[in-house]
Amino acid sequence: MAFFSKEKEIKKEIKKDIPQQPSQKEKPKPKKVTTETTISKNIKIEGNITGTDAITVEGILFGDITVNNVVIGRNGSVKGSITAQKVIISGKVDGQITCNDLDIMHNGYVTNRIHANKIMVSGEIFGDVLGESSINVTPTGKIKTDSLNSKHVTVNGTIEGKVSASELLSVGSNGFVNGEISVKNIKTDEGGRVIGSMAMYVEPEATPAPKPIEKTETQMLDAIIEEDK
Repeated sequence: MAFFSKEKEIKKEIKKDIPQQPSQKEKPKPKKVTTETTISKNIKIEGNITGTDAITVEGILFGDITVNNVVIGRNGSVKGSITAQKVIISGKVDGQITCNDLDIMHNGYVTNRIHANKIMVSGEIFGDVLGESSINVTPTGKIKTDSLNSKHVTVNGTIEGKVSASELLSVGSNGFVNGEISVKNIKTDEGGRVIGSMAMYVEPEATPAPKPIEKTETQMLDAIIEEDK
């Protein structure tokens, strides 16, 4: 019995002496590298730009942009349309903007039509504005428009023109709204000013589908043509 017990002890010691192989760690997944195109201050480009990454414009571009993210720097200028997920503007844009999130910074200046989900305005807009969810005008923001539409419009700056808020128009203490106003609900803080005509917001009627054209059976007519004698 003593022999077997010693054998067990020897086996245990052998196991202890065998170096354990280190467990293989999972290799880290490679990070996704996003490339960004930059048009520098002294560059002027004519032509359209299309891609899936990001672009920063500090120079001048005459053409359309279609990418994921767009930044127009303070010295940047674009004359053309922009289509992206997120757009930040500190320079000038003369063209239609279509995106999800739009930030117009303090020095930003936009003319033409804007269609976005959320819009933050600290610069200036001259044109039609459609914000699906919200439009927020900060104290330095200015908008002149023939048509501004959104569910929630918050004004701490200035809006002049036709304004439509399907849920709420909120005018802060520094806010000023002047024009033809259509709202469902309105909230005005002390010091806020609202001038112009005001009407209750009415949901636009759905355009009826055109009626299908009824097919008519072709009728055969008997005719006699007399020739001149």
